[in-house]
Amino acid sequence: MTKTPHRFIAPAEDAPHARTWMCWPSTAAIYHKSPAYYDSVQQTIGWLAAAIAENEPVTMLAEARLHPTARACCGPKVTLLDKRTDDMWARDSGPVFVRNALGEKAAVQLNFNGWGDKFPHGHDAKVAASVAQAAGCRTIIAQITGEGGGVEFDGEGTLLLTDSCWVNDNRNPGLDRAAIEAELSALLGIDKVIWLPGVRGEEETDGHIDGVIRFVRPGVILMSGMPGDTGVWGQAYDGSKAILERETDAKGRRFEIVELPYATRWRSQHEKFFSGYANYYVGNGAVYSPEFGNPASDRLAETTLSQLYPDRKIVMLDVDRIYENGGGIHCVTQQEPA
Repeated sequence: MTKTPHRFIAPAEDAPHARTWMCWPSTAAIYHKSPAYYDSVQQTIGWLAAAIAENEPVTMLAEARLHPTARACCGPKVTLLDKRTDDMWARDSGPVFVRNALGEKAAVQLNFNGWGDKFPHGHDAKVAASVAQAAGCRTIIAQITGEGGGVEFDGEGTLLLTDSCWVNDNRNPGLDRAAIEAELSALLGIDKVIWLPGVRGEEETDGHIDGVIRFVRPGVILMSGMPGDTGVWGQAYDGSKAILERETDAKGRRFEIVELPYATRWRSQHEKFFSGYANYYVGNGAVYSPEFGNPASDRLAETTLSQLYPDRKIVMLDVDRIYENGGGIHCVTQQEPA
């Protein structure tokens, strides 16, 4: 693509943040197990927000009627913004922030449609614009549909995408790789896109990249998968690893790949549980990771992340209620660069 002198670029997640944006899980009916279960989901998102707020500003979108509950769960350091939400997945409903060499900042709206109209999203479809307005920057509306959890970038021009969630008629009917790649490259300041298979139709997101594969820094990738998995997820993992092993990034570097297995035993009794460690969040001075109640795998995750992020504190959190519902810490946070 043609570079412009002051094009917008999506900074890496470990670049300094101005703020973390989050969304309140406002729809009790989504968490239909019991009122007590819904209460525990709210408490969990509040604990996470409070932990991040120890190190950087956090703003939680929640309509005013829910502010007393949100305040009780989040504590005094989290800012509450009166905006309606459907659910807590701020990574997907929120914007992807970009900035340029002049210091100008913008928010890219990816036109969230409930992961292909799988869930109600009338309020969440407006989250990106609300966040941009509150952040005081302009909104750039993409000409395609997707989610922030579907893009993984290194801040130096390399973007990882999965076919399964982007080249999908439930989001981008009739569009091929080339069209999607061109649009995201222009929006996010990308020089090279690497396509990975993903998994289509097995869960809500159609195989978001951020559940399995993350940039630690340019040239270094963390992958997390279930040991011994020979099913569709294991096949996608192996296929992705094979592609990355032979690829280079936008600067011509070969990738160093660090593998961190999923937990194979966990504390939760939930019938459908996401036990991957790759869905962590890199904040100012800290990395926020799940712990699943498996001492051996939790310790391995903490040690691995400490080695990968030696300049940051590793904060291990019991956030089972988030992972029971198909996502993780990264899925409920969205960084605004400083």
